[in-house]
Amino acid sequence: MSSSAYLILTVAWSAPLIALQWLIGLDLLISHWRVWLPAIVIPTLYLIAVDSLALGMGLWAVDIRALSGILLPIVNVPLEHALHFGTLCALAVQTLIFWHERKRLWARLRYFARLLRGGWAALRAERERESAD
Repeated sequence: MSSSAYLILTVAWSAPLIALQWLIGLDLLISHWRVWLPAIVIPTLYLIAVDSLALGMGLWAVDIRALSGILLPIVNVPLEHALHFGTLCALAVQTLIFWHERKRLWARLRYFARLLRGGWAALRAERERESAD
């Protein structure tokens, strides 16, 4: 296993999920930034602190062969652990915001589904029918 395998694998599984969430609802997330920012940062910092304590006390250990070797200053937690904690918190919080905004999100997803099925021409025709009513 390479020295950056954990980092590469964390980015490989998380980046497509976060990108999909941003593609679908970035404007919803931006409008709720006061909610999600502390909801991601605070638990992530907590998990990093607990990880630092556990590593320092020897409760668990890491295989340094799979890590990049970059440690966060002061807490001595591997970068990969911090990225993993932040990614999990971000996915959970963004999903909860989408659940809260599910009516707006479903309308948007239906729009994209119609776009994929019929293309732009079908959407234009549908809009014209709706405006004629």
